[in-house]
Amino acid sequence: MMQMGFGSKWRFWIRGCLTSSMSSVLINESPTGEFPISQGVRQGDPLSPFLFITAMEGLNIAINNAYSKSLINGIKLPNDGPRLSHLFYTDNAIFVGEWCSESIKNLSRILKCFHISSGLKVNFLKSRLFGIGVSSHEVQQLARILGCTEGTFPFTYPGVPVGANMALKKN
Repeated sequence: MMQMGFGSKWRFWIRGCLTSSMSSVLINESPTGEFPISQGVRQGDPLSPFLFITAMEGLNIAINNAYSKSLINGIKLPNDGPRLSHLFYTDNAIFVGEWCSESIKNLSRILKCFHISSGLKVNFLKSRLFGIGVSSHEVQQLARILGCTEGTFPFTYPGVPVGANMALKKN
């Protein structure tokens, strides 16, 4: 937050909100004693979206820098649309681009650097790599580099079908 220009008073308030949080657990409908939360925020905490956006801004800058240096590539949207390389929504991230093994390796490096600098780590066990017009074998090889698995179409991203036949009524 300091690197983003947030003042010391604001950072102190946020730190206070995070370090003063207490919680308890219901066991057989009876609450345990309160204990301090040592990492993260409580589920449903209104501060959570703000902190996610703040943290993702650092990753956004890193991805945009890599894109401007042609270390990763996005996809060109039709009708003179912009290039798209990534989307962040709630606690999800999607990275898109033309298929290129070097781009995927560079994305892996960026995510490792992001983890080292922020302490936030992508859960690759929940992550998938998709390839369009690429052999399943090649997708599996590059998915191993990232530490994730091959994804299949269609899938849903926050409830929206991706890769589904949109001519069908159910989609």
